[in-house]
Amino acid sequence: MRVTNNMIHRGLTGNIQSAMKRMNKNYNRLSTGKMISRPSDDPVGMIIGMRLKDGIAAGERYHKNAETARALLNSADYALDGVTSVLHRLTELATKAANGTMDQTALEAVKNEVLSMRNHLYQIANTQHENTFIFAGQRTNQPAYSLVAAADPDDPEEVQWDGSDEPLVAEVGTGIRMEVSVPGHRVFGDPSHDFFAELTEFIEHLENGDFQAISDTVLPAIHNRLNEVLKVRGEIGAKVNRLESNIARMEIMNVNFRELLSKTEDVDYAEVTMNLMMQESVYQAALAVGARISQNTLVNYL
Repeated sequence: MRVTNNMIHRGLTGNIQSAMKRMNKNYNRLSTGKMISRPSDDPVGMIIGMRLKDGIAAGERYHKNAETARALLNSADYALDGVTSVLHRLTELATKAANGTMDQTALEAVKNEVLSMRNHLYQIANTQHENTFIFAGQRTNQPAYSLVAAADPDDPEEVQWDGSDEPLVAEVGTGIRMEVSVPGHRVFGDPSHDFFAELTEFIEHLENGDFQAISDTVLPAIHNRLNEVLKVRGEIGAKVNRLESNIARMEIMNVNFRELLSKTEDVDYAEVTMNLMMQESVYQAALAVGARISQNTLVNYL
């Protein structure tokens, strides 16, 4: 095969251009810190990187939901701790009143304390966490309970249920949906005759001196409500434990995904720098060869 000067020059020019492209690619990698700038750099790596980024974004979203859910449940448990304390005190008061040994002054003091406890429970029922009413079910932007004037002006105001029976549900993992709130009716009883109404009856029995009714109805009602509150707190504790395990698992997965993404996309500076130095040497050698070839003229062949 006959090799002409034109063929030599074209080959030399092509080799120099290829060396410049390789150097430019490594310049871009060093300046951006990324191995993949466009799909053509590594189609498979690009697909893997996109999937890893989707996994990281979903994990962060689930992590945020789980953190919010844990905070709501912890707030509910803190509020229920207050309810538990009130119920224990009401048990003491009802037990003393049911004995029938208290004089009118003592009964009046018990009545006032029961009324104060009722008002305190009303405040707990409308507890907020970051502008979210935690016992209002899905109606988180409004109080769970409101006060309505009683038919008899001498009676305490009635407490009315305004919340939703459906709890808040959050997606805290892939395919994992969890109830993250406790509707008020589970804590304070059926709205048709809730614990607030039972406390109103307690006050009436104290006013009437009906100690047998306190023993037969009030004490069992308080005990039933205490059992239900403890049951709800147990469920909250189990959910918080599950959320904490889920959060820890997601944090580990997030670290693993980011390590894989780094291995796929990020530059190994030592390796790329070494490759760049080799390519610069090749480029300089190509230029030197080109300079020697360009020195040849017809005189060299005479």
